[in-house]
Amino acid sequence: MSDQCMKTKWVDYSRCIGCESCEAICKHLWGTSRIQMAATEDGLMFPLYCHHCEAPQCIKACPAGAIRKEEIGAVVHNPDICRGCRAMACMAACPFGAIYHAGGVVPITKCDLCAERRQVGLGPACVEICPVEAIYWVDTAELPRLRSKEAMDRQRLVMAHIAAKRKRNKPAAKENEK
Repeated sequence: MSDQCMKTKWVDYSRCIGCESCEAICKHLWGTSRIQMAATEDGLMFPLYCHHCEAPQCIKACPAGAIRKEEIGAVVHNPDICRGCRAMACMAACPFGAIYHAGGVVPITKCDLCAERRQVGLGPACVEICPVEAIYWVDTAELPRLRSKEAMDRQRLVMAHIAAKRKRNKPAAKENEK
């Protein structure tokens, strides 16, 4: 894949006001939100979202091959292939906590950068709806420009929250395996 044509979504957590607009539009369009709001212990609200990683761990973890990376860089889930394994290994593998239980017939959901909208030349809806323009749809080559000190400081805070949450949930996951 060429970096020149690779696109991704970037959330500048230093600009995000936690309004939940991104989560709401996603739920409105797709029935189940593929981006979810979370909060740190001190009340900072932020969206958990798929970062469409360069080397996605969720792809490696999926025993059914239901997650793949598109040419543009989007990491997408195919519900027709997903067999809903009990391990939910893809969820555990995601370092961003961005694969969610969907319930029902399709066991998981994740952001696909609004694949249906992309097919008609549009970008992700959350980018358009964000009232403070904290969500970007950019070429991956543009990411260094967006990674200001403030954005990266807030990103580290969010990642520390995600890591702590994963650590707290790990014993519960081991209990469920027994």
